[in-house]
Amino acid sequence: MKVIIIDDEPIAQQILEKFSKKIPYLEIVGICDNAIIAIQTIQELQPDLIFLDIQMPEMSGLEMLRILQKQKLMVILTTAFHEHALESYELDVVDYLLKPISFERFLKAVSKADNLYKMQNIQHDQIPFTKIQNGGMKTYVWANEGRKKVQICIEDIIIVNALKDYMELLLPDNGKVILNITMSKLEQYLIPPLFLRVNRSCIVRQSAIKNIQDMHIETTLPMAKRISIGPTYWENMQKHLINLF
Repeated sequence: MKVIIIDDEPIAQQILEKFSKKIPYLEIVGICDNAIIAIQTIQELQPDLIFLDIQMPEMSGLEMLRILQKQKLMVILTTAFHEHALESYELDVVDYLLKPISFERFLKAVSKADNLYKMQNIQHDQIPFTKIQNGGMKTYVWANEGRKKVQICIEDIIIVNALKDYMELLLPDNGKVILNITMSKLEQYLIPPLFLRVNRSCIVRQSAIKNIQDMHIETTLPMAKRISIGPTYWENMQKHLINLF
């Protein structure tokens, strides 16, 4: 995705640039230090995603966003002030990052943007949409369960198991949904590093992994069996597992 960073603080620009360079699918095409220049830059470069600071001189990020609202830009807001959260969600942003921004939080936000970006060519009734829930923004998609359509919250999925021609989605509180969909199709929604394909018939949400031992995964889901890691999937998994120590 082509990315533009818009922030009047050089340190904030450097942090976002440093984080972006760690993500293979992000390409920085521009860095702006004020909203007025940014508007012209956006028109010229047509980015897929912008990181937008809220507090800037001359014109705030929210004011700029209202001017460009018809362009349906994917926007991740960055700010040191949490009081703008509700207003930003009303402007349909992808995510809202509070400074100082950790790489883990940055990664979660850009993964959500990447997920939405890859969905742009999927048929209309399968395009993800977002809505505010418990103070945060969640991504949903409509799916067919038998003869009815159900809303699936992408972030709530813990484990996906392949059952012949169907997929079993395990959710919090022992919730379960059986969908008539292929694994390859479902993978378009469950993008690494938020979700990891661990073997031929299973996808696991990374944040739900409790531990990995002897090529088996234990998840936070109560009563769930340990999941074996396929040798051919282990190498790719390791690319997305970040060791802090």
